[in-house]
Amino acid sequence: MPRFITIGGSSISSLDFADGRHIRALYGGNATYSAVGMHVWTESIGIVTSVGSSFPQREFDVLEEVGIDVSGVRRRSSSREFEMHISYDRDGKRLYEPPKGLLGFLHGFAPGVLGLMAGPMWRSLVPQAEDIPPAYFQADGAMVCASEYRSQARIAEALRGKVRTMVLDPPPLVLHPHGTVPKGLVDLSIPDVVLPSEQELFEYFGDGVSLEEGAEGLKALGARNVVVKLGERGSMVFDEAKATWRIVPIYRTNLVDPTGAGDAYGGGFLVGLVETGDPLQAALYGTVSASFVIEGEGATSALQRTRAEAEGRLRELRAQMG
Repeated sequence: MPRFITIGGSSISSLDFADGRHIRALYGGNATYSAVGMHVWTESIGIVTSVGSSFPQREFDVLEEVGIDVSGVRRRSSSREFEMHISYDRDGKRLYEPPKGLLGFLHGFAPGVLGLMAGPMWRSLVPQAEDIPPAYFQADGAMVCASEYRSQARIAEALRGKVRTMVLDPPPLVLHPHGTVPKGLVDLSIPDVVLPSEQELFEYFGDGVSLEEGAEGLKALGARNVVVKLGERGSMVFDEAKATWRIVPIYRTNLVDPTGAGDAYGGGFLVGLVETGDPLQAALYGTVSASFVIEGEGATSALQRTRAEAEGRLRELRAQMG
């Protein structure tokens, strides 16, 4: 039985960088990146995801070779996959097209039909609550990655009261007006921590919202604790001891590929939260996990990093935070 589980999607991405680099058919997704973020700290991990019939089995063999349990991987009869094209500008800003797997389903439908169609089509590409192996419900920690609204809501409900600790990354806004909370959003009172990105706060509450206002907006929707991912600026955590919001900076290292850093952060954050019970300390764990992932191309490049290496970076960050 794995102590930590991650539930999320798998994807195939092509990446373009401002320096002219191009990466074709990079296999990953938030489930894999978060599992790798956990693996920096522990080997007791299980992954739940859904892939098409043509998704390379080798990608999961690599995870299994380092001890990650893949019994929660469901292979669909369809060959359709989440396929994305991501571009990074010279400032590191990410621009991406919505997954081709979703757009392919929707192509040809009138705009008024899109909202009705997006849910079922998106849902068909992501894991469902029934895909979770029975043994996983006894895990100490669960990372519920961003997903289709109804699917994520059912997964969180299925895990309620079973796993010891749950961290949830809310979904991006899809086919809803900017500045509105999506219909069908998961019950945010279920997870111990809600882990949005800065962009998701803007999508839900409008571009003029401050980070603190956005976090409070999620609390008004039921969230008990909120930690905000800020990309290259780090993350924002409420420090209970000092009764104030604090910025946890990134760990400065050689950036090769920022893809999946936020998901790796989430995986590390979960392990840190279970081990310490302190969101601020958990944010340091997550920061270390993200620092290893961005040093290579793709999620699995960080699988060989050791806990000893992670502890060294953790000490540096703790000293920096004071």
